[in-house]
Amino acid sequence: MNWVLAHRAAVLKELEAACKRHATCLATPGSTFWFCDDVLANEAHSVCPKLFPNDKQCAVFMEVYLLGVDIKAKEIWQSAQACAAKSPAQQHTKPLEVWMRPEILPPHFKGRITFFAVDADTHLPVYAKFKFENQIVYAPASPEGLPATIYPFDYMPKFKRVPNAAGHTDVVPPTVTVTAPYYPDQKFQLAAEVPKLIANMRREKNTITIEAKDATTGKPVEMRVMSGGDPIGETNKPIALRKNERGQIWLTSMFDMYSDVVVAKAR
Repeated sequence: MNWVLAHRAAVLKELEAACKRHATCLATPGSTFWFCDDVLANEAHSVCPKLFPNDKQCAVFMEVYLLGVDIKAKEIWQSAQACAAKSPAQQHTKPLEVWMRPEILPPHFKGRITFFAVDADTHLPVYAKFKFENQIVYAPASPEGLPATIYPFDYMPKFKRVPNAAGHTDVVPPTVTVTAPYYPDQKFQLAAEVPKLIANMRREKNTITIEAKDATTGKPVEMRVMSGGDPIGETNKPIALRKNERGQIWLTSMFDMYSDVVVAKAR
């Protein structure tokens, strides 16, 4: 109790701006009270390490304080939303400012990512949902179980194929669609680096062996070897060539992890 009496004012002063944003969030059409509470909690959890590093009493006080906010938030949110509903909801013309942490996913990424979205003018957090192209992604930390602003989730990129100028296909990151009430929908290509391949062909009489390895890890990569439009074998294994074989020899990923790679031109 002595700690609370001595330091409560300092902690609450540090939270003053965050609490004002929390109040605004509760009155914003489209916001939910749990989202507003979670935004406040994210900001609040940085206060104790800043003011009282390694002080367990501060951390306990903060959790009790946030619990009190949670208990009252739904009632205040309902009242604030009812008040806001008396006026037409503002239809925003500017898209949300959106970013991701980490900023860029390296090759072979498998880990946690978090999306953030704020209003372009007020810079206040906005509850937006993120949908991946041709992929259902779940976010257990989000109250709705789907990717949304501020909620981290486990993710591994699923690339898609697009035609290229050489008549083959490249794999590229998926498109992400962002939706939020009263804001225009927007789309962006996920900032993810596509794995690259290093290929080398060895000839021995009537056989070839195409060694393929990942440019980042150096590990062998399994690719389908093609001659023209026909599959003739796999990488890192000897392949017997047909007599007078003259088709273009190229590689394609069976798991859509790598872009097509031309190894030898048609003869």
